[in-house]
Amino acid sequence: MAEEGAVSGPIALAPPPALDTRWAVDFDTATLPEERSDVLVVGSGIAGLTAALHAARLGSVTLVTKSEVTDANTWYAQGGIAGAVGEADSVDLHLADTLVVGQGLCDPDVVRAVVSEAADALAELEALGVRFDRAAGGAIALAREGGHSLPRVLHSGDATGAEVQDTLSAVVRRTRGIRLVEGAFVVDLLTDDGRCTGALVMDRGSHAMMALHADAVVLATGGSGQMYRVTTNPLVATGDGVAAAWRAGAEIADMEFVQFHPTALDSEASPKFLITEALRGEGAYLLDCDLDRFMPALHPLAELAPRDVVSREIEKVMHRCARPNVWLDARHLGAAFLASRFPTITEGCREAGYDLSRDLVPVAPAAHYLIGGVRTDLDGRTSLPGLYAAGECAASGLHGANRLASNSLLEGLVFSRRIVRALESKRVRVRTGHAAGTGPAAGSADPHATRAALQVTMSRHAAVTCSAVGLLGAAEGIDALASGLGGRGPHAIETRNLLVNAWLCVVAAAAREESRGTHFRLDFPERDDVRWRGHIVCERGAEPRFAPVTAEETIPHADEERR
Repeated sequence: MAEEGAVSGPIALAPPPALDTRWAVDFDTATLPEERSDVLVVGSGIAGLTAALHAARLGSVTLVTKSEVTDANTWYAQGGIAGAVGEADSVDLHLADTLVVGQGLCDPDVVRAVVSEAADALAELEALGVRFDRAAGGAIALAREGGHSLPRVLHSGDATGAEVQDTLSAVVRRTRGIRLVEGAFVVDLLTDDGRCTGALVMDRGSHAMMALHADAVVLATGGSGQMYRVTTNPLVATGDGVAAAWRAGAEIADMEFVQFHPTALDSEASPKFLITEALRGEGAYLLDCDLDRFMPALHPLAELAPRDVVSREIEKVMHRCARPNVWLDARHLGAAFLASRFPTITEGCREAGYDLSRDLVPVAPAAHYLIGGVRTDLDGRTSLPGLYAAGECAASGLHGANRLASNSLLEGLVFSRRIVRALESKRVRVRTGHAAGTGPAAGSADPHATRAALQVTMSRHAAVTCSAVGLLGAAEGIDALASGLGGRGPHAIETRNLLVNAWLCVVAAAAREESRGTHFRLDFPERDDVRWRGHIVCERGAEPRFAPVTAEETIPHADEERR
């Protein structure tokens, strides 16, 4: 087992000077409006909304969201929420499936805690008004998705995320003690004497800033899918929380693990329209350019193999066939079933010109989920006192090197509840202090052009597969883009945040000289448990370090997956 210490890769570990700054903008809280609450929650997906609702029983809550409260990655989640609630299922089976897909990097204690709390958390969602589909007789209808050994995914048609998002948003709006601030995003985290004491936020319309102070700050800002050209993430997914936490000195981990969803509709839309793997769980096939199925010969779970496996195989087929897509075939499932079980997908395909019951649908991998993020413990605490993180912006130890399908909504739900329980047992009152800072010098490059160039760079060099040569090119490109970035408005700050996320991703990917889960190195195609069973942790002002997994529980290798 490798020992904890510095890691090195084929690129310089020092971040570009234009990104290595404590603050994103110039500010002085003495000149800004200031407000105070007991808990500040940043983000309005399932993690943020759940945290705000539970924290409201502790005192005053401010919930900040960069767009409308309903505009979050949660809303786009089609598949559902995993939970061992079926008669044939168990916590141990859910844990085992998660560990297999996580490829040796899951924290078993975290996994057990999350899957054990799933039933109670899901029951709470139902009590709040979320309507999950029911089978004949009234039992919860369960679907099977990639990596699961049996059906355990609760769903609301094929728009589970929208059902959860709309329900929780409505409850938040009518809950006393929660102040909702829409159209504002976190610029930086405020700190005093090594503790997070609040956040600097900016109104997206007026560009006016304000300082929001709190005893505890919960980051639930989602992922950074917009650093890729082809993504299922909405435009708001710019990694703001991860970047702000890194600037404030919090530990960031596992950024080399970015999950690509295998089946996004190959169209001109942005974000790409996601076609849930629940459709493959119901029997849809993937076909190559000769209209032959290719997954059965490559993996015992065929089209329901883990997402990293399916994405890489699709990429190989696309290269072999010289096509930008493969084909998804659901025609044999029938028009009536498809319209009833998958109404959102049926309509989305129709709007793009495809009849799901009659046509082959072109699909291709798209950046979907950031597995890494702000490193947390079992109760969502980060390395920066006073700062907590939940959901996609966090590296909690649940997903390891590859997220098991539909575990993401469950993670946000369970961790937000755990965070508030931790706050309930130990509250630290903080004083509001003065803060001022200077941001980086601005260049002249247009932020829109910079973002577009970054997306091309990351898609070319740090996507489904990567190599030392490509990662070096990506690092050099990020350095040049960061030094030339101009502007101080919201779009410029978001673009800077994407550059920070991209740099963290590239550095970690370059350091990890093996292939594991969603991270696949063409120049190091084998998994190496002797040297690399651990996490790459980045912290501003220090070289990235390797933190080995210490759990003694036996973790199955990919070749030993349960059949």
